[in-house]
Amino acid sequence: MTTAALDRRAPRRFVAAALGGALALAACAGDAQDPMPTVSAPVDPGPLPEDHGLTTRQLDAVLASTVGIEGVACARLASGSGFALTDDLVVTTAHVILGIEEIRVYTTDGRELIGVPVSFDPDADLAILEVQGADLEPLPLAADADSSTASIGVLIGWERDRPDPTPYRIDRRVTVRIDRVGGTERVERRSWLLAAEIDLGDSGAALVNSSGEVVGVAFATSTATDQVGYAVRTSEVEDLVARGMDPNLTIPDC
Repeated sequence: MTTAALDRRAPRRFVAAALGGALALAACAGDAQDPMPTVSAPVDPGPLPEDHGLTTRQLDAVLASTVGIEGVACARLASGSGFALTDDLVVTTAHVILGIEEIRVYTTDGRELIGVPVSFDPDADLAILEVQGADLEPLPLAADADSSTASIGVLIGWERDRPDPTPYRIDRRVTVRIDRVGGTERVERRSWLLAAEIDLGDSGAALVNSSGEVVGVAFATSTATDQVGYAVRTSEVEDLVARGMDPNLTIPDC
């Protein structure tokens, strides 16, 4: 597989948002977004945390295990974030890669690689990419992630050509009713409600606790305030992994 130097690209877009205190998913990334149907959800997780609790050494290691994801879907730029599950498997959100024919994956050491979908869950809004030659250090999944309420850590989303860490605090467990990715059927999604400064590009970002373990994957924010986020719980990632990988997987169009 050929690689190329990481160049300066357009700002990444966080393709899930909430309208008037309700969650809304956008089908594709870009400056113009078409919102999908919304569901009501809590929007008051309290004040932002002042620190993420990781040491400088821990944070540097975590950053190197994250990636930026980008591609063209529906004639628009779709982009987001992801993290290493194994040396060549990357977790992201399903809506980030929806409809992308060629998924570009960017690493912190400046490489541009190609990601191939091997798992896709439109209900949980999760996907796994195989990225040959990535040779990433995996981030462990927290064994007790579902008991992480009130924990703090760092959310690793990508902006432009680099990761942008920001502190988060998990406020509570929530279950939201929302349209499944790429469809109109309403599904329930087990999530975390977060106090975090959510930026463009954070969709698919790993929530890493102070022990360096992943406890969730960011998928939405609120348009009412940039200090509220939502993340899929890590137990949903474990469920997806347990179903196995399909190298011949075809994902839906956007």
